[in-house]
Formats: sequence, structure tokens, C-alpha cells
Amino acid sequence: MIETLQRAAGLLQAGRLADAVDLLDKVLLATPGQADALMLRAMARSRAGDDPGACADFAAAADSHSQPAVVHNNFGNHHGRAGRSGAAVDAYRRAIELAPDYFDARLNLALTLSGGDDFDAAEAALDDVLALRPGHAGALNALGNLARRRGDDVAAERAFTAAIASDDRAVLPRINRGALLREAGRLAEACTDLEQACQLAPGMAEAHAQLGHSLRTRLDIAGAERAYRQALSLAPFDAGYHADLASLLFEAGQGASALDSLKQAITASGDPQLNALLARLLMRSGDAVAARAAADAALARDPAAVAAAMVRSELSLRTGDAAAALVDARRAFAMSEGQDWAARHGLAEALLVNSAWAEAVDVLTVDPPAEHLQKHLALQSVAWRQTGDARYARLCDYDRFARKMPITPPPGYASLADFNEALAERIEALHADGAAPLEQTLYGGTQSAGRLWNSDDPVIRELAMALQDLSRKYLAELPEDPDHPFLARNTGRARLAGAWSVRLRSGGGHVDHVHPAGWVSASYYVKIPKRVLDGERDGWLRLGVPGLPGLALPAERYILPEPGHAIFFPSFFWHGVEPFQGDELRITAPFDLLPDP
Repeated sequence: MIETLQRAAGLLQAGRLADAVDLLDKVLLATPGQADALMLRAMARSRAGDDPGACADFAAAADSHSQPAVVHNNFGNHHGRAGRSGAAVDAYRRAIELAPDYFDARLNLALTLSGGDDFDAAEAALDDVLALRPGHAGALNALGNLARRRGDDVAAERAFTAAIASDDRAVLPRINRGALLREAGRLAEACTDLEQACQLAPGMAEAHAQLGHSLRTRLDIAGAERAYRQALSLAPFDAGYHADLASLLFEAGQGASALDSLKQAITASGDPQLNALLARLLMRSGDAVAARAAADAALARDPAAVAAAMVRSELSLRTGDAAAALVDARRAFAMSEGQDWAARHGLAEALLVNSAWAEAVDVLTVDPPAEHLQKHLALQSVAWRQTGDARYARLCDYDRFARKMPITPPPGYASLADFNEALAERIEALHADGAAPLEQTLYGGTQSAGRLWNSDDPVIRELAMALQDLSRKYLAELPEDPDHPFLARNTGRARLAGAWSVRLRSGGGHVDHVHPAGWVSASYYVKIPKRVLDGERDGWLRLGVPGLPGLALPAERYILPEPGHAIFFPSFFWHGVEPFQGDELRITAPFDLLPDP
């Protein structure tokens, strides 16, 4: 019996899951209820994707095994792989009840909790782990990630640094600290961390991808391309890495070859998800015909490819076929069983363009998660506006929520004009190649790559500090209303979600859009043409025009941009820029903020 179980364990370790299950079936046929065989078969079934079988075996083994805590710990691991974090937490806690000093169960509990929303419970669990094993690098790394999610970057850096000091070969803390340092504008330090992570784990794709992000922020386009390609050599079918590389190459003016790597991966794998990604990128690049062909190919391979159906719906909206857009939007929503928020919002857009106002209101009468809140509110604002719902005026109180405010000139500058002149020179350098990001909303101009405030340029850092001060003033002057979806999130503090710079030439403007990744959005005005300042609306910021093709509604407000001022507004406000004519550039530095707990 022991030799047979050892042989089964060896098959499991070697990845020969079917052979392990067959052997354990024979053991259990001869000796029903044998606890070790049940647990081994549960683990084999878990790795093979047999969720019901694994659950049944783990439950049976827990009742009879000599080490039930080990069974519950493994059962927790299975629940975690299946995406049932709550069940995993329950299993780990049961294991700890049975064996209070069981370190693996305590570590697994802490790591699972640290990925959830109960920050206090996660921190307490991590503290328990560190009490048992002070300096445990994995627990310290998780503590750093938890601090980042709480918005405490100082505590996060301290935890990542402690993890590295505890284990100088630890890779994940270096990757995480590198990403943190990049967002703090400490680019040289970030690249050092990430280069060391790549040296320690040359086969870890994420280390190379994160290095690519930092090199890209430093405007080392060639270095970033090498890093992204290295990540793809290790994970050739990863859609995120393909999107990163394609976006970089488009920004670098290499649009003709930007999608070659992705197309090669599609040829090699036939993966419909990659085909759907290709369709989206082609659509963003303006090649509607090729985008539709790629979406059709994705749906031919997988009729349930939600992302591809959504691309086809958006393409139909762009080309004026509202009815076809609604057909594909309904298809995507049905295929996702209402669980995909992008599909829900795609359906709402198609309904609004088809004047199905009441149905759009119904589709949007749900509470979205935070990452989808801004788009949800933007679409609700259109639906309520079109149905005459009084909630629209309360949600979109343009007079209270949109504010134009001047910054204080940073030390060393005689005036805002002097500071803006120095800032314009720095921004001009970021746009030297004239390339444009793939996902930009502007026309007749360019947008800088990366996150502007992450720059280590001293003038841009001075801008960042001035705008942080101004942001605190804007938040302090907002009214209080715990029942308003915008105002309820105001803690008086905010952290950066994104920042960039924009140069518009004569004839340029911004299509109307919202910022899904923000909470508060703003634009700082560096340089404004005299014709804009002297005009009535050309080059002005407009609010309230939905950016939905085929739905023409007038603007609710126009705001004159002035150099040295920032205009703040909720990220769900539809906004755009009126086109203007003239010989001077219009230079701005937009940014997004998230509430800081």
C-alpha cells in the first residue's frame, strides 16, 4: 500500500495526472475510504481541473485523515485556484483551528486575505505570520502590496525593502518596489531594481515587462522594446504583453510593424482572445476593415468570444450602423451572462444610440465595482438626461463640480509665465518624435507616452508638487454629500492615477470622452494660443457632450482655458476640446486622481 501511494505521489509530482488518478482509483476500489489515497486523488483531480471530484475527495479525506489540518490547507489551495477566495479562507481557518502553529496554513490565509477588501484582517494575518517567522520575505512582500492598495506608498516601500534585506535573492519584492519607484518618479532606482529582478529570474516574464514599463517612462524606447520582446519570448501568448509592445511601437512611429508579433502569435496559437485583441488594436489604429476581419475570425474560432463581439459592435457604431451594433452588443452581453461590465456598458451605449432610453436605464440600474464606476456614471448621465430624470442634474452639477483654479508659481520662478515657459520646453522634448499613442482621444496633435508625473525632470516634478497642492484645495472646497457617488468618495486626499501631456496644432481638438481610470480629472494649461484666449469657444473645454457616435447632444458648459490654471471635474463628466485655428500650439498637462483612504 505504502509503495503504491508513493508511486502515485511520484506520478502527481511529474504531472502525469491521469495516471495518478487511475492508480488511486484502484487503491480506493480495493480499500474504500483510504484517507491518504483520497487526499492524493483530490490533489490530482484539482490540478487536472476536476473541481467536483476534487471537492468530494477533499471533504471525504478531511473526515478520516490522521492530519486533517493538512487536508483543509490543501482544500483551501484548491478553492483558491478555482477562484473561491471566501471558501479558501474558511478552509485555512479550519486548518489553523486544528493546528494553531501550522505555518503554511497561516501564510496561505494571509496571502489570500491580502488580495481581498478586508485590509485590517489581511494585515492581522500577515502580522501573525511574521510573529511565527520574523523577516519572512513572502509575508513582507504581501504586506507591501497591501500598503500599496491602501495608498500608503511609504509603508509599502519599507516592507518591500525589508523583504529584500531578508532575502537578497527575492524577486517579487524587487519587481514590486521597482514599480513603486517608477510611479514615484525615481526612475533610475526603479530600473536598478527591475534589472536585478531580471538577472535573478531571467525566466520570469513579468520582471522583463515591468522593466519595459520603466524604460518606456524614461523614453528609452529601444530598451523598452527589448524588454517587452523578452517577456513575450517567455510568455508568447500573453495578451497584455502583446498590447504593451504594440502600444509602444505605435507611440514610436512604427505603426506599420507594431502588430507583427501579435499576428505571429495568432498564427502559431489560433487563440481567439489574441484575435480579439488584434481587432481592438486595429480599430484603435483606424483600420476598420482589418479590425472587422480579425473580430470575425475570433468569433469563427470561438462563438462565445465576448471581446470580439464588443469590437464588432463598436465598429458598427463608428460606421453608423446602429442596428447592427445593438445586435452584437446584445450578443456580447448574453454570452457574458451579464457578468462582464464592459459588455454591459457596450450594450448601454448601443441602446442609447438606438434611442432605447428606458432599456438603457434598466441595464444600468446596478451597482458597479470601483474600476467600472466612472464609465457607468457617464452612461447613466446620458440615460437620465434623455429620460428627463431629475437624478441627472444632481449627478452632473457642473457649476459645483467643475472648477478652474490657478497654481502657485514654484519657488525660483518670478511668475507663472516664467514657469510655464520652462515647462513648455520640457514637454516639447517629450513630443520630439511626433508620434501618437494608440489609445489617444485627440486629433491634430500628439500625446506623451507614459505617466508625466513619473518623470525625474526637476521642472516636471515641480509641476507635480504644485498640482498636488492645488488638488488638495479643490477637494477641500467640494461640498459634502455622503449619498452622492462622486462626493461620497472624498477623503480630502488623493493619489495620482495617470498624467500625460498634450500638444494640439491648428485644427486640433479632443473627441468627447470620459476617464474610466480616474475619480477626479483635470488639465493644467501650459500654453494657450492668443486666438483661443480672445475667442468665444474655439479651443475651449466643453462638458456634457456624450462621445457616442450617432448621438448628438449639445454641450452643457464651455470653460475658457488659461495658462497657469487647472480645470478640475469628476472623471465621469463627458468632456472634449473645441477645434481651433491658429499658428500657436495649445499645450496642456492633464491628469487623473483617485481617492486616498
